[in-house]
Amino acid sequence: MAEIDELVRRTVASVSMIADRAAGFSTKLLILVAVVCVGGFLLGVAALSDGIQVVWIVLGIVFGSIAIGCAVLARWRVGAVRRHLPELADEVRTMIDEGDPESRTVIDTFVVDVDGATTDDPADAPQSSAIVMSRQMGGFQAAAGPGLSRWPQLMMAVRALTTFPFLLLAAIAISVVFGFLGFIFLIALAL
Repeated sequence: MAEIDELVRRTVASVSMIADRAAGFSTKLLILVAVVCVGGFLLGVAALSDGIQVVWIVLGIVFGSIAIGCAVLARWRVGAVRRHLPELADEVRTMIDEGDPESRTVIDTFVVDVDGATTDDPADAPQSSAIVMSRQMGGFQAAAGPGLSRWPQLMMAVRALTTFPFLLLAAIAISVVFGFLGFIFLIALAL
């Protein structure tokens, strides 16, 4: 029984550590995306006039909403993982107790791997290793098989952590465009 408790603790600690890192990063990125998109939008409204201003307002609202929405959704999903850790621990414990064949895959997926060596405690993993986090996010894809659908909290955690990079990539890409256009609009206003 103690072995199962330790396995559950390590699994939940790994998920929690990854969710905490993702939440911290996504919060900072959400603030940056909001500032860049709103700033670029307002500069465009000030720099443009007539019909092109109306087009910019429509496009700016649509794409700004997508960028900010992606950042908010990413933050909300990884925050939900943290809020549901007790239920996730119960699901992992039940999965292990039932001897579910996917349980070993799930446990192995959530174990922190640093430079080829598995750590016994996820807190020992480097705090700033984006490569480790990215590798784990990709590793979650293998665990998200159809057999895990009866574990809703586990599937929610896997979905949150696998969609996280893509949501942030979309938010960053649109923000870069807003930042570039904001710079152009700023030059136009200065002239």
